[in-house]
Amino acid sequence: MSIRPPEYDRAPPALRPRSARVRAIVEEGVRERTRALNIVLLAFIFIVVLLPLGFIFYFEATFGSLVGSAPSRLSLLDFPFELDFWMFFLILLTASVGAASVAGDRATRALTLYLARPITRTDYLAAKTGVVGIWVGLGAILPGLIGVVILLALGYLSLPVALEGAGGYLLVGLIGTGAFTGLAILLSSLTARSTVAGAGIFGSLIGVHAVVAVLSGISGQSSYLYLSPIEDVLAMAKGVFGVSGNSLDPWVAGAGMVALAGVTLGLAHELLRGAEVVEE
Repeated sequence: MSIRPPEYDRAPPALRPRSARVRAIVEEGVRERTRALNIVLLAFIFIVVLLPLGFIFYFEATFGSLVGSAPSRLSLLDFPFELDFWMFFLILLTASVGAASVAGDRATRALTLYLARPITRTDYLAAKTGVVGIWVGLGAILPGLIGVVILLALGYLSLPVALEGAGGYLLVGLIGTGAFTGLAILLSSLTARSTVAGAGIFGSLIGVHAVVAVLSGISGQSSYLYLSPIEDVLAMAKGVFGVSGNSLDPWVAGAGMVALAGVTLGLAHELLRGAEVVEE
């Protein structure tokens, strides 16, 4: 056995592209959150969306209108939103998958390694947003799209109405996913304790909803409801599915949700500036 001098002239290994590094973090994060609780929450979401949709369309087709004049088939697609169960389980899912997104890395000091060059704050934030967004999107978008496909296959929807309904679920789901994901990432960035972050995500969404409902009831001003992401999602759903009696403008509600996503992710990016970074 011989001892060889170090080869100082050897070139350093080639770095993987930024997109590959971000994708690796996303893939690992999605796998890490594929656990029993999140699977169960997704199952509940599918149940509370698909069963009511099948129920209301079956009764409408079998017995005609249940109340007054016959509603349009498109407006019936808003029915799962009106039951509130979808939103409740979606908030639980957001809290479950988003709580440890950044807080877990702060607790284990993995954030220091992630932000060491060449991983930038933007790369890291994009990857973590992708992880949470994928899971939240599975609960916010996929059930409605599958429901439309099933109703189309059963003959309860015509193709034009099905396409319009799928577009509505996709639009509301994407905007809602962006806002919920941004809020989850921001609150997870504020602490190193995942339980605190999870409680903050759930409590902020439910708490704000309760407070603005009380303020709106006391003052008689429905404009307070724009401050609640839950009310904004419901307003958007009523708008895209043509349901009357909506006290909120769906366009304003949608713009507020987009602004919420942008502001929360921007604040999370600024919070990462204070993270300890190991230089090359």
